Amino acid sequence: MPISNRRKARILAYQTLYQRKKIGIQPLGEAHLLSQTPLAEKYEDFYRKVIDTTWKELDTIDKTIEGHLINWKQTRISESLNALLRIATCELLFFPDTDGKVVLNEAIEICRAYIDSQATKILNGVLHAIWQESPGAKTQ
Repeated sequence: MPISNRRKARILAYQTLYQRKKIGIQPLGEAHLLSQTPLAEKYEDFYRKVIDTTWKELDTIDKTIEGHLINWKQTRISESLNALLRIATCELLFFPDTDGKVVLNEAIEICRAYIDSQATKILNGVLHAIWQESPGAKTQ
């Protein structure tokens, strides 16, 4: 089954955020990433909104993640898993029109493909708890 354009945008957002946090990627590097994964305009807009919102709200997002980790500290989680948690948490908190189930499923699939299947347990537990408290959860 081919990967949807929306998932491609999420993967690209995850990769961009990872690189920003890990190596301090610059706009030229981000433009190169985007050129390697061309997206239709509406999905490129979605990608940019997710990245911009995640970056702007990083403190709130990190506090939310930390508050839902049980027996873990966020600093003990890999940068890769943190990047995915941040992107998905951003969607859950700041994109109330996006179905939380879709965000969780997409994050789990990306985690399996790019991190590992063991990390999906942490990811699923944290995101599910955040989703249950998110603004859009009551309507879904």
